[in-house]
Amino acid sequence: MDYEITSLKGSGKDIVRRIRSSEKSQLLIPPKLSGMNLDIPAPPSGDKYIGLFSSGTTQQPKCIWNTLDRIEENARYSVEAFEVGPQHLVLLMAMPWHIAGLSWMLMCESVECDYFFITTKKGEHDFWIKTVQDISPDYLFTVPAVLRALYDERWFVNNVAYGGYPIKFEEYAKLSPHCSFMYQGYGQTEAGGLISCHKRRSTVLPFDLENLCNGKAIEGVELTCSGTQEHPTPIYIYSRTSCFAQTYDSGDVGFTDEEGNIYIAGRSLAPESSKATTKKELLGN
Repeated sequence: MDYEITSLKGSGKDIVRRIRSSEKSQLLIPPKLSGMNLDIPAPPSGDKYIGLFSSGTTQQPKCIWNTLDRIEENARYSVEAFEVGPQHLVLLMAMPWHIAGLSWMLMCESVECDYFFITTKKGEHDFWIKTVQDISPDYLFTVPAVLRALYDERWFVNNVAYGGYPIKFEEYAKLSPHCSFMYQGYGQTEAGGLISCHKRRSTVLPFDLENLCNGKAIEGVELTCSGTQEHPTPIYIYSRTSCFAQTYDSGDVGFTDEEGNIYIAGRSLAPESSKATTKKELLGN
């Protein structure tokens, strides 16, 4: 076997240390997939690769190999997008075996800021809120599902960043009292992490399209989409940190505005067989 299955024991920081210190490629298998008959392709030879599974929210989870160097490069771009500095205290509440959680940890490692990582598990609402209150971080990075469990509690974090999917219109009023700024991230496992980011003040009323995941491409990313609000079309992504050498079909549809913001309207309805005709070349093969 050309790789090791990474132990998920301990904290998120422990997992990152294992990944970075090992000489072999690493595969992170989410606990919910443990024991299943998984289709795991061998990683390309040469560089050190990290195997991550897509979240599987829209289709069957698949194993995606990308180099650690590219994932770390994307994490460095995320530092600029989220405006995180070495002086900040950061709280991460996510799953370390998915690209968001892993990328956020590598982001903090790259800027050498103090951070805490909490692996989120269902039913631990009381622990989440106590952690936020006790740590009182400068930044909270998490997902909307966790935020929804915290809306009715007493807490405040100056900067709240979330990814995975957008929050609903009615949630802005619930989140606004808890922060000064919100950062909405759009990323994919295939891209090596973050693709675009949208920052907003919590005191500003949401505009018509803020129920959609949206934002400007980060450094190293080019987004191509010819759609309109009335007729969304496929979004194509070129990223220097992607596992693909060329532009690839994101699987999402959307449109852009005059300022260069991308809006994700939903998933493509095209069958997987038709997507296979788009140009995809795995780096290292």
